[in-house]
Formats: sequence, C-alpha cells, structure tokens
Amino acid sequence: MKNGKKLTVSQRQHLQSLALDPNDWLLSKKTNVEWVIVERSSGKAQVIPAP
Repeated sequence: MKNGKKLTVSQRQHLQSLALDPNDWLLSKKTNVEWVIVERSSGKAQVIPAP
C-alpha cells in the first residue's frame, strides 16, 4: 500500500461532510470515483466516494 499523504483543505472539508475527523486520516489513493484513506493510528484503510 502507498504511504498516506496529508489532506488539503478541500479534502478535509469533504471528510467532515462524511462525519469523519480529518485529523485521523491520510489520503492513500485518489481516483475520480473513490478515495482510499488510511487511519493514522491503526493503518486501516477505508474507501469513500469522491466528491
């Protein structure tokens, strides 16, 4: 799995709209359809829809 990257302001706003705390997540993969985010503490991945 790729290393997660810090979120931009617009990405943080999208995570907040999905009721996720942006401080706990890193962006691993970004496509037009979905994003793969990784939790900072545990390293578990989650797939969310792209805006």
